[in-house]
Amino acid sequence: MTERNTEKQIAQFIESELLEDATPGSDPLAAGMLDSLSVEVLIAWLEDEFEISLDHRDVVAENFASVGALSAVVDAKRLETSGPSVIAK
Repeated sequence: MTERNTEKQIAQFIESELLEDATPGSDPLAAGMLDSLSVEVLIAWLEDEFEISLDHRDVVAENFASVGALSAVVDAKRLETSGPSVIAK
């Protein structure tokens, strides 16, 4: 999976599961549209969906500043745990 695919999956989850009125093409993380409970749900989904573990060092504002930034963190964690082949799929 490429970083772009990861980004698309994250954006789709946020729009379909966490937001009532999503604006297509907007970045809900950059716009600050998620409350703290939604961020917790997002973290749980990321860990399950991508088989990663996010610790307190990963859950910082700059990593959740945009869907792109979060996607980069997810792909880095996947690479850390599974090696380069997991990202290339």
